Amino acid sequence: MSIQTPSENNSSKIERQSDEELTQAVDAIGNLWPHVAAPFLKNASKAFDQLCSTLTKIPVAYIEGIESEIRATSEARVNIISASGKQIEEQIQVDPEFAKVAIQKYGSKIIREQINLDNVCKVAATQLQAEAKLPVNNSQTPREIPAIDDDWLNSFEKEASQKSTEEMQLLFGRILASEINQPSSFSIKTVKLLGQLDSRAANLFRLLCSLSISLSFGDNNIIDARVLSLGGNAGSNSLQNYGLNFDQLNVLQEYGLIISDFNSYMNYGVSVAIGETVPFPLKYQNRFWGLVPSVERTSGQELRLNGVALSRSGKELLKIVDIETNDLFTAAIKDFFLKQNLLMVEITN
Repeated sequence: MSIQTPSENNSSKIERQSDEELTQAVDAIGNLWPHVAAPFLKNASKAFDQLCSTLTKIPVAYIEGIESEIRATSEARVNIISASGKQIEEQIQVDPEFAKVAIQKYGSKIIREQINLDNVCKVAATQLQAEAKLPVNNSQTPREIPAIDDDWLNSFEKEASQKSTEEMQLLFGRILASEINQPSSFSIKTVKLLGQLDSRAANLFRLLCSLSISLSFGDNNIIDARVLSLGGNAGSNSLQNYGLNFDQLNVLQEYGLIISDFNSYMNYGVSVAIGETVPFPLKYQNRFWGLVPSVERTSGQELRLNGVALSRSGKELLKIVDIETNDLFTAAIKDFFLKQNLLMVEITN
């Protein structure tokens, strides 16, 4: 009985896919450079140089219009695998057919991992370009941006290379863009945690984030984020009707996305309006809200909000998760505040 090696058609398909994905990443990163502010350029170059298969050629190639230099990297990658394979085949004492199969599988694995990284880089580059803002005043001294950490980048590369789904590549791309803009936005622990999530945990976490309120000081400094237990106890299934029963919360806790106390509290008194001013609005469903007290509420009264609190990693990932509309819970949370003599009002300016 003979061993059938992978067909040439299949091999060619992988190489064509690699080249197509590579071209898209190259285009996204190449278009980014004119928009990158100087403080971020060093981090962007460092990250893409390590992760994307072609970055060292991108700036020069785009300036000179030599796109063939970029795409040649993909071909070189495959040629190196092929050459190494021939050497291995000559040295190991096994049936050549077995060697060919092993070499082909190993080569395909390397290419797939690089395709994954190129796709993640494409997402990051696209987001960075969308967020890029030119300095208002060229004489203004740019703020210092710390260098992206080597250990962080190594951990990120390991986790991101294994993600082939568009959804996970999108999340890793958003993390990379944030880390380029502001290093230490995401811990190595958080990067590894995201890499370990299965689809069930990821879907539960998206639901959790969609139901959560948060309190931030600054754009990225989330002080607290939690899903309100609405006067009950989430550990006793007060959130069961909204898709977060006790067992589902345990899944999130086991992954380290929420803390173990399902009924902890935080004082949100800073979100209560004082006259026409809300000191620190709370965030819910990607919108900012203030809590307007009625005449029945005592001035300066503490506002303890109990619920399921996100862990440090959970709060970091909250910033990149797509929030889904949930009218049922929105109505419930507004009703909960009304019972506290507080009207939940969206802040639009």
